[in-house]
This record gives sequence, C-alpha cells and structure tokens, in this order.
Amino acid sequence: METITFHAASLPGEDLAPILADYLALEEARVFRRLFVARFGLLALAVFVAARIIPGFSAYAHWVPVALCLVPPVWAWAAEIRIELRLSARLAEAERKKVIKSS
Repeated sequence: METITFHAASLPGEDLAPILADYLALEEARVFRRLFVARFGLLALAVFVAARIIPGFSAYAHWVPVALCLVPPVWAWAAEIRIELRLSARLAEAERKKVIKSS
C-alpha cells in the first residue's frame, strides 16, 4: 500500500472520519488474519496428521477437512484486501480534494 500523508486539519470532519474508521478496520482485519492463519494453520496440520494416522479414510476425507480449516484465513485475507482498497480510494479522494482546493 502506498503511503499518503496529509494534515488532518486540512480535511473536513466528514472526510476525515471515514478515513480513520477504515484505517482502524484495516488494522483490526490484519490482526484477525494473523490470528486466523496461526490458529487455523495449526488446526489444518493437526487434522491432516490425524487423517493420515487413522486408517480407512478416503483421499477425499483426507483433504476436505484441511481445506475447510483454510477457509477462514482466506476469507479474512479477502476482507483485508477489500478494506485496504477502500482506504486507498478514500485517501486518493482526499488528496484530490486537497489539490483542487489548493489550486
């Protein structure tokens, strides 16, 4: 993500509040993604090892639980990307408004 700096005083409150809200949401999404990757990754590894140790499972039964354990981290990653794109658009719009006002 590219870095855009601006003075908060140069933006009206109705423009600054959504930017700050998106920034906080992005940080929270990053924390959740990191937690999900660690916890669900370990869970997927444990499920895979257990499926390999216990005989009688089909190949389908080996991989479906592992894939299901990987869905939450992928979902969190997609949400993080969506929030990051929204924040980038709002920052670019704020920068554009600032340039137009200073002209």
